[in-house]
Amino acid sequence: MTPAAKIILPFLFTVASITGAGHAVAQSMYRGTADHHYNYDSGIKGYFNEKAWKFYADAPIRSTALAAGNSVYFGSSRGIFYCLDKYTGNVRWMFKAGQAINSSAAMLDGNVFFSDNKQSLYAVNASTGKLTWKRPLGIAKSYDWAFDYTYSSPVITGNNIIIGSKDGNIYNVQARNGKVNWKFKTEGIVRSSPAVSEGVVYAGDTEGNFFAVDLHSGKQKWRFTTEGHVLDNTKFGFDRRAVIAAPVVVGDKLLFGGRDGFAYCLDKNTGKQLWRIDHEVSWIISAMAVKGSIVVTGTSDGHFVQGINLNNGKQLWKFHTVNVVWSSPVIDGDNVYIGSHEGMLYCLDLQTGMKLTGFQTGGIIFSSPVIDKQILYVGSDDGYLYALRSGSGNKAPQTARKYVFWDENLSSFNTNNDSRTKHYLNQNGYATLNREKLINMLSKKDSAANTVVVFATNFFPEEITKGEKSSLLRGYLDAGGKVVVTGNDPLILKYDAKEKDVVIRNFLYADSVIGIKYGPDDLRSFKGNQPAFVTKTGAEWGMKSFWAAALSVDPKQVDIVLGMDENGLASAWVKKFNPAEGSGFVQIWAGEGDRDLSFITKVAEYGLK
Repeated sequence: MTPAAKIILPFLFTVASITGAGHAVAQSMYRGTADHHYNYDSGIKGYFNEKAWKFYADAPIRSTALAAGNSVYFGSSRGIFYCLDKYTGNVRWMFKAGQAINSSAAMLDGNVFFSDNKQSLYAVNASTGKLTWKRPLGIAKSYDWAFDYTYSSPVITGNNIIIGSKDGNIYNVQARNGKVNWKFKTEGIVRSSPAVSEGVVYAGDTEGNFFAVDLHSGKQKWRFTTEGHVLDNTKFGFDRRAVIAAPVVVGDKLLFGGRDGFAYCLDKNTGKQLWRIDHEVSWIISAMAVKGSIVVTGTSDGHFVQGINLNNGKQLWKFHTVNVVWSSPVIDGDNVYIGSHEGMLYCLDLQTGMKLTGFQTGGIIFSSPVIDKQILYVGSDDGYLYALRSGSGNKAPQTARKYVFWDENLSSFNTNNDSRTKHYLNQNGYATLNREKLINMLSKKDSAANTVVVFATNFFPEEITKGEKSSLLRGYLDAGGKVVVTGNDPLILKYDAKEKDVVIRNFLYADSVIGIKYGPDDLRSFKGNQPAFVTKTGAEWGMKSFWAAALSVDPKQVDIVLGMDENGLASAWVKKFNPAEGSGFVQIWAGEGDRDLSFITKVAEYGLK
């Protein structure tokens, strides 16, 4: 089928001039410049954490957007390439390629260039969306270890386009007509987006090689083999060979990461290794960002963003995320923006790695953020392209005291989800309480006012429930404290010293402490694992839309119903013991499938000062 363009609104196109690494270029591309070393200086007050607009593409958006002139360009996994008005998100035109577009776009002389996952390179008129030319990039080789969704993006140098292909070649293509100047054959396939600096092309392949190729002749200048080059993927059950990350050139240094779990710094002229830093098997798919002597990159299963000293490869700081990081960071002034698999766009302090703020999307963020003037653009697997503007500046001091209970000694009871919840809350300002600290806090008479405790380890130590209505827990609630439980009500559970495990105490104990009657002391009280849906009030509190859970109760037993199951029983709820706003015993449900955990903090902080 011949690709077609649908014109929505004609417009006047102008190419924006951007400045990176000390020079200006009249073109745009992935990571700003051909050497991929480009930093922003938006000058905004505050942070990019407030939605200006969002556009729904009805498909995951894994390509990094290109902002130029008055437009923003990006492709979707449905195979549609979009041109939107940069300020409103209105569609100017759409081009239907028919294959998923995870490649990021580049622009030169009124044409926008991108590739699709069938490995066709397109040139489309940036003003009209009409096809200028199309170039197939060979026959794709099989690559069973792919797993992620990164494909090579076009880089513009002079009047030529440099791009890698699944046929195993690096291509040099004329931007004007799509004719091939040369192609360089690697040992694998090329998913890394090449960088170009001073007449040399740099890119890695899936066999753990990294190449320097002469820009004019297409001849190899040197080759560097990573640690992964000699590894056998079948012995690990996953890929530890490939170089997927786009390289970055800074002065005479060349930086990139590999699936072998190392971040490398080479001499760009000789290929000699200057240093490397070990991520302990965790993939590095993020392209690095560099400002001054600080290198920033994300990592995969290690779940962190890292600051590295450019000169010696020593770690400067490490920020732990909740999930995998494949998005690449960008630097704006002294702030670092990077996306994660939990759907969070983090803003970190460049010097310390401390989290400053964040913006939560509804899906994984594979794409990298892009800043143009005073708007940040980022795509998400929830199908939206987000345009973010400056929100609040430095956050006002918070008077609320926020805690998360975590008992590492209950390892057999804790799940990965409990650990994920704890980590998420820590990142959002919740101090961790172990058993001793929890008891100590609840023992203080002034511990309750404007305070919340979320039980990530969904268990109540015996010391805080002993005495039932005279217990530390009930005293805390009576004094206006707030407790949020994230699973089965811990009041029905106890620790069995003989079994060395958590077991069901009985279903009647909840009534003796907080006045909740679940029913008879047998499994009838569970009432099955029923689908439940958020109420209007629950939505105002920030609850998720639906879930499935047991232990629903008659709505008449509680004060606020946050969610009702299909049988008309309260599944998520609040029981009040003090008139103070935001206080009470709160029952919600956090599950393994919850990628976005922001509903926990929204509910926990609702009504607090």
